[in-house]
Amino acid sequence: MKSMLLIGSLVAASALSGCIDQQSYATTPVQVQTEKGTVICQLYTLDQVLWDEAIAVPAGMSIQEGNRVCISEGNRLLTAR
Repeated sequence: MKSMLLIGSLVAASALSGCIDQQSYATTPVQVQTEKGTVICQLYTLDQVLWDEAIAVPAGMSIQEGNRVCISEGNRLLTAR
């Protein structure tokens, strides 16, 4: 019984995750200047920052750090509205 519930949950999650196309919410990439260089951010809908991410980071910056820069930029734009 537990295995059937687990399989059903996995199938449902897989089906739902394929329903949302992030690219349909993508905005034009933006460049953010940091002390380490320019981060290019892919921001999505201006109503939230859940998917905002770095698509290019300067040498010496991790993608995780770049993602934080992009989320901060998304939040800045969100609160500026």
